[in-house]
Amino acid sequence: MADSLTQSDILYLTLTCYYWGSSSKHFINQHTSEAVKALAQLYIDYPSITDDQVASYYGWDNRTYDIMAMNFAPFNETAFAAELLPLAPHPRATGSVLPLFIVFTVLSTVVMALRLWSRWSLLGRIQAFDWVALVSYFLIVAWGAYGVHASIVGGDMASWCDRSYFQIKQQSIAYNIGMITYPVVVLSIKLALLIFYYQLSTWSALRAAVLVTAFISVGNALGGFFAFLFQCNKVNFWDAEFDLSLECKVHTLKAILGTGIVNIITDALVWVIPMPLVWKLQLYPRERIIAFFTFGLGGIACVAAAVRLKAVEDSIRFGIDGKDSILPIIAWGIIELNLALICSSAPALRALLMKHVPKLLSYGSSGASDIKSIFKRSGGNTGGSAGTRVQSAAGKSPHIRVHSVPQSPMSPQSPFGKDMSTASIRIGYVESEKRDSVGTEVELPIQHPPSARAKGFV
Repeated sequence: MADSLTQSDILYLTLTCYYWGSSSKHFINQHTSEAVKALAQLYIDYPSITDDQVASYYGWDNRTYDIMAMNFAPFNETAFAAELLPLAPHPRATGSVLPLFIVFTVLSTVVMALRLWSRWSLLGRIQAFDWVALVSYFLIVAWGAYGVHASIVGGDMASWCDRSYFQIKQQSIAYNIGMITYPVVVLSIKLALLIFYYQLSTWSALRAAVLVTAFISVGNALGGFFAFLFQCNKVNFWDAEFDLSLECKVHTLKAILGTGIVNIITDALVWVIPMPLVWKLQLYPRERIIAFFTFGLGGIACVAAAVRLKAVEDSIRFGIDGKDSILPIIAWGIIELNLALICSSAPALRALLMKHVPKLLSYGSSGASDIKSIFKRSGGNTGGSAGTRVQSAAGKSPHIRVHSVPQSPMSPQSPFGKDMSTASIRIGYVESEKRDSVGTEVELPIQHPPSARAKGFV
């Protein structure tokens, strides 16, 4: 039966329900359609009723009366909207995002715990960008939990005609808080990655890219935050529907789309920034592929951000066309934020695997037993040929691949020098490549003076 109504008819009916249901305290906790039905019944019972008597029946003050008369006079014609209610769509809400929130929160919690364990077990300390990532984790959980609240507080039905004004208002508040805080949560993830990249290497080109991306990201996040917060001259604009002094000069949808597009662009930049550095490292082909894959996982989060932005574009205001369009926005927001955090932790998880499951990522022809036999044959030499262990703060001894040919591509004479060597250590790859007398690839401890401290794996 809903096929007999056009999109314009549904929009008109939805707005009629909203305004009549929200204008009277008598109907604030009833479905807004009940206020429209009551108007129709009023004209049936009292055909000669005046507009002033209608206003008295609904309990309007002068300000509310002016707004309603401006949009719906003559009221007797508006009463015919009740005849459209049986023809209008009555979709149910698409369901709570609670299961999605639980699944991704569990995944993020596990990944974050492994990330911190990786730092502590390999370095003996939690680094600055890890603390920022931990703050980001708590922000993501809080944002997702509030998203669950926003998905539930609106009730089981999607259309405004099937909700009370109280439900509409509470979901509007939750939705707006989510949209206002979203840029801040996204920014926290980016800052954790950008700080990591900045400390990863002293390569000037990389650091310049980090600073530029950080500047754009911070500016865009602040723009999105304040544009949505102050879109009207009253922050609590949902309480001022019948206030003639309410002015909303910001085109909300354009502001969201504009900052959203910039957000996706900076997302892509954040995940691309380390690629040139990885390319310059002296890696085996398989190692290079894994490195690109590890840092490129963030592209998944970029896709989720784009899908979320499309959901926002499809929704000017939730429920206004009879559809429940707030839930896809929340759902894709949860997916995007958690995927970004999980993907940003991939290097740390890889380093953890290298330590505890070395064979999984081993590229040499020798296993652990071969290493022991080599040290046995060499008499445990700690000189230049065999190397000494680099002690981390935790007293661990990370191993990397070395060979015995002097002046390797990663030696101090390399054009990249210590900078690229430090970067390779930090992302858990080869520091130097040399060959022994028989050309056999082996796994040996990193070679440095006893006082040196390892930068550690990510």
